[in-house]
Amino acid sequence: MPIEISALLPTRNRAHFLPKVLEGLERQSLDRTRFEIVAVDDGSSDETPQILEAWRDRLPLRIVRQNHAGISAAKNLSVFMAQGPILVFLDDDDVAEPDLLVAHLAAHIAYPDPAIAVLGHTRLKAELATIPVMHHVTEVGYQLFSYGGMKAGQLMEYTEFWGGRTSCKRGFLLLHGVFHPDFRFGCEDIELGWRLSRAGLKVLYEPRAITVMIRSLSFDDFCLRSYRQGRSQYFFSELCADPKIRAYCEIDVAANAWARSRRDYASILRKARQLDRLARLWQSAHIEIPPVLQSALDTAYREAFFLSRAKGIVDTATISAPRKQQLNNLSLLDCGVSSASG
Repeated sequence: MPIEISALLPTRNRAHFLPKVLEGLERQSLDRTRFEIVAVDDGSSDETPQILEAWRDRLPLRIVRQNHAGISAAKNLSVFMAQGPILVFLDDDDVAEPDLLVAHLAAHIAYPDPAIAVLGHTRLKAELATIPVMHHVTEVGYQLFSYGGMKAGQLMEYTEFWGGRTSCKRGFLLLHGVFHPDFRFGCEDIELGWRLSRAGLKVLYEPRAITVMIRSLSFDDFCLRSYRQGRSQYFFSELCADPKIRAYCEIDVAANAWARSRRDYASILRKARQLDRLARLWQSAHIEIPPVLQSALDTAYREAFFLSRAKGIVDTATISAPRKQQLNNLSLLDCGVSSASG
């Protein structure tokens, strides 16, 4: 029986999470003769190669390792290796529910138009949803992902072509374009969606295609993530040179905000970090966070993450092209986001 759907799993240094991710794929209700998993190890330095190899006989799994080249290169390699006509992009910190592949495949059978992609639904692992910063970025500020008022079967634009939870027809991708290789973190999915939209891409929401995020991120993690996202957004806006993309990436809004607040950035981070610590103390004591603290915390989170992203945009706009290529593996201190207590 020919393979009907390929699950693509780019991964790097996530050995701690991979067993659970692979267990989720082992529990798929779709018959194993109908799908494959293509895992691309993007130059991991941990136990990722050994873990993948240990699962080779338990799953219809193909494994390839590349020198570290970033998320776009890893995704492209998996696209080229895939044998199925339907591609499902997975994240290496999300666990698939048993009907994930069935739901994606059924949606594509129901909507055979080559230009129709499918967006699945990702939720947080229950114990992560109570962590103050994780609750904020998924339910209040929506910096991680947000499904808002989406309805099952709704057709949406390229801005909902979200990496790690979408699927599409392989032929459409190969005909109209794959991921831009210069994106190493963030925006690679939306930039591809923008190019594919000119060939008619629409994104269908299928909430029954469920994955569960199992990795918790801290306040400082999100500041760094926001900074890197800002760098990618600036690159996206320059690459496309389209006023709509510049507005979508908030280039001018971010530049103006950074000009007003850059001198206060360190104190803004310090205040948000202190509120985050206080909220976690309340949460660890199983006491409901007071409304006044919750409101102040959400405001502080929103400002800290937006200014971190604004700093990424402005930094990338003002550095030389060779230096931009070196900004791919920064620490918190490298980008001016101190992780020290304060």
